[in-house]
Amino acid sequence: MLDRLHKKPWIGLLGIGLGFLTQPLGHTVYTLIDKGFGDLYYLGAAGMAVVGTLLVWQGLKRAELPATLFGMLGGWFMWIGFFEFTFKFYAGLYSVPGYAVEPGVPNGYVAAPSANMLQATMPLMFALFILYGMFNLQTKCNFMRWFHRNLGFSPGMPTPDNHRSFARITAMEVLFVTWFCYLFWLYMIYFGTQQTGMNIIMSVYLAWTAWSLYLVWRAAKQIRAAAALRYGIGAGIVLWGAAEMPSHFGAYPEYWLHPFDYPVFNLIVGAIFVAGLVVIARPPVPAHKRGAGGGTLASGKAAA
Repeated sequence: MLDRLHKKPWIGLLGIGLGFLTQPLGHTVYTLIDKGFGDLYYLGAAGMAVVGTLLVWQGLKRAELPATLFGMLGGWFMWIGFFEFTFKFYAGLYSVPGYAVEPGVPNGYVAAPSANMLQATMPLMFALFILYGMFNLQTKCNFMRWFHRNLGFSPGMPTPDNHRSFARITAMEVLFVTWFCYLFWLYMIYFGTQQTGMNIIMSVYLAWTAWSLYLVWRAAKQIRAAAALRYGIGAGIVLWGAAEMPSHFGAYPEYWLHPFDYPVFNLIVGAIFVAGLVVIARPPVPAHKRGAGGGTLASGKAAA
């Protein structure tokens, strides 16, 4: 049964499922640290940042699949520790208001102070996107290569045999895709509260959902665990936007933000995530290696 999960289309769907689940669980972890540490939340945040950094470091010299797993978990922890709690800390330090009210708009635009801090990072994210994405000679990212092809701009093909640091690449993907999706929806909500009302948000939401379903279809075509996981991380985070946005309009509660009120939901989600990690980390051993101490990719290290 487990061997079958490492075949098309299941391995791709497993990869996108893990990427998807990092988002609600990330909110849950954030809430647990925020409530559990109270005014000392920055200590919990620092711990997450350090652990995330060490996970990526540990993945740098490992084989492709374990490096991808370490990079995903490390990037996920680093986002919570370095990004989310940093926005909260400086929003409190500088008394950033939680409301940005536009004249003539009855309800204005409502957001947490940390979200307002996050919106201010848009130029920084865009600049890094250009330098590390658009101008990256070595990128093999399908998203980046699509831009290169369709804009008539190509920095050239990746250097043959260039060693790829899968842990670092995966961690960067987690950070940038999460960052982009946060900013995108914050700005869409902001402009959606202006004179054009909900028309903008609903149109964008339908397009986003169509894109998400396309990514699910593409993910189902993956045939290798490591590649499926790297593709699934970005695709799953995008898919999360399609699932989460209705909760902002009152379609259902945001269970992931209230783990103490909905413990069963969050425990089930956490258990599914851990089970998925275990399955994807233990690919089937090829028949010719069985009984020869071949082990699994998840325990291997990259050759020197």
